[in-house]
Amino acid sequence: MAYLDTIVTKRSNQKNSYIEASKKLTQTRQKEIRQWIQNEQVLCSLDSNYFESRYAMICNEKGEIFQFSNRQSQEVFDQVIAGFEDLEVAIEILCLKARQQGISTKVALKFLHRMLFIPHTQSVMASAQAEKSELIARILNICYEKCPWWLIPRRTTERVGKMMGFDNGSILSIQSGTQPTGIAQGWTPINIHISEIGDIPNPQKVIEEGLLRATHSSRRLFQVYEGTGNGNTGWLADKWRSAKEGWPQGRSRLFPMFISWPLASDLYPEADWLRKYPVPDGWVPCHETKKHVLRCELYIRSTDYLARVCGASWQMPRHQQWFWEFNYLEAVKSHTQKIWLSQMPADDYEALTGKNDTVFDQDVIEISSHQRERNYTAYAIVGESIDEGFEPDDSIVDYERPRIIVRWESHRGQKFEWMMVPLKSFDESEESNALDKVLVFHEPLPGRDYSIGIDTADGLGKEDDDRSVCNVTMNARDDNQDVQVAELVSNRINPPQMVGFAACLGAWYGAATIDPRGAKFCIEQRSRPGDDCQLQLKLMGFNYHHEMVMYDKKKVTEKGGHKQGWYTNPWSRPFLMNRFVDAINNQWYKPNSPYLIKELENLERKITASGKTRLEHQDGKKDDRVLAGALAYITRHAFDILADRAQKRYAPQEELPDLNMENANTGLVSVGGW
Repeated sequence: MAYLDTIVTKRSNQKNSYIEASKKLTQTRQKEIRQWIQNEQVLCSLDSNYFESRYAMICNEKGEIFQFSNRQSQEVFDQVIAGFEDLEVAIEILCLKARQQGISTKVALKFLHRMLFIPHTQSVMASAQAEKSELIARILNICYEKCPWWLIPRRTTERVGKMMGFDNGSILSIQSGTQPTGIAQGWTPINIHISEIGDIPNPQKVIEEGLLRATHSSRRLFQVYEGTGNGNTGWLADKWRSAKEGWPQGRSRLFPMFISWPLASDLYPEADWLRKYPVPDGWVPCHETKKHVLRCELYIRSTDYLARVCGASWQMPRHQQWFWEFNYLEAVKSHTQKIWLSQMPADDYEALTGKNDTVFDQDVIEISSHQRERNYTAYAIVGESIDEGFEPDDSIVDYERPRIIVRWESHRGQKFEWMMVPLKSFDESEESNALDKVLVFHEPLPGRDYSIGIDTADGLGKEDDDRSVCNVTMNARDDNQDVQVAELVSNRINPPQMVGFAACLGAWYGAATIDPRGAKFCIEQRSRPGDDCQLQLKLMGFNYHHEMVMYDKKKVTEKGGHKQGWYTNPWSRPFLMNRFVDAINNQWYKPNSPYLIKELENLERKITASGKTRLEHQDGKKDDRVLAGALAYITRHAFDILADRAQKRYAPQEELPDLNMENANTGLVSVGGW
């Protein structure tokens, strides 16, 4: 390339610029040079990596301009898009990553390559803020300006930080997520890159309704949405979880790609940092570091597109372990460790770390998910006091299973009858499919005790509203578990409407209970007309209800209450929730509903304005099932002595035989008469 600059002269006038070749060149030499240039143009047009490795110049974090070469994270990106190109299908990626993995730079080079060598390519690149969008433009400008004049088309349009156009008809628009008009509005781009998507205002409208609906998955389409986690709620977190679950089933448009922080090995840590903070002699990683390293290694080894680059037996280098621990412990001291984890995650779970601490460790959630009952039956309930609007459509009724008739006679001689209609299996990945259905994990067993926790709601049918929940639990004592046996959840059932459903389940499970009073109800009492459910059940003859006891009294007895039901207030809610959390952690309670387990996973410890801790759902999530489960549990176990239960669990199951010491060599030496 340097040779070509020595044999040409660049000239310009007021209108045009042009290049003259040296008159000393023979025609043969001119032909050879022309053929070489054409060959380079062809090779670059066919292979973007050829172009990047020979002609792409970029500016690094130190402000130095140098020849681009792939990081491991960028090599992973190449491997992923190569798979789509082999299939000749659209490249559509949702990239969740640690900070500064070079994905924006890599995508910018891919887009520039397409614009330079594929005529009439329309591209859009945008970030959350206009300032960050200008940084993207800087990457492209530096690379273009450093390319040799004979390789690329001339630039015809240039609006700094806004637009780039070329004389082959290609054009790039650089936009931002905060602009008044939608991104790419009125355009039909085939290259789309949106960075820092976690910070895009109103992503449902900008991305979901705008870009994804305006683009079509042809083989020419290349779109990448990338960013760091930015919390465990909101559009990005939901979109990631949906894509991760749906992609293996062929039900996600976007490919979920996660890039862990160790893949930027030239940056984490830099050589300058290691010279300043060398790994101490004899340094042993702390427990948190070891745990984090194992997460990194497990994720990278078990993720195919990462293992292809890093190797199936990849291990984190010692200097990277030291770098992580150094910064983690510093973050702990400033109480910013959750920010550190979300910015430098081992896996996608850490990348979606929320602002508040989750109540349950992931190990507890995984155990509950693994042990839950998966062979359950869904029923609809029809009969006494059940509105016709809750009768099931014929298309979802399972006519091969028997229907269950449930009867109840009140103390006043009133007779009630319900029918439990079995329903077909449904896709449980969509929670809406389970609403208004009774999920039965275990049918009633004779000689057991059952409790029913109920949390009522307004039942307006809106997706974002609270839900009415009825949780049926089989109770146990000593070292045995309480087990969730049934669950009904609805956003259409109000307190009076819950009566029929609760009465049917109370009669069905109550007939099997060893207690002559039947199943025990624990219903949250509300300031609004939420007492209707409890009152109507009592009028129907269901008289076994939780008695609200003031647990802070000097003398506390289980029958010392003057009101029935559960009254939630600033002291009773922490008592209720903490006891249920203890039951889940110690496996005193076995949740079977996948949706209850999901709510447990989304439960957080939040700090109120007064400085108190409150266990509550994440923003945008719900905890109605958790509350109903806690009610069903606490009504049977409020007066348990926890130390006694734990002692019975870990005590030997049978008495050990006496030791025979006759032939034992104890190795003891007699000293001082002993």
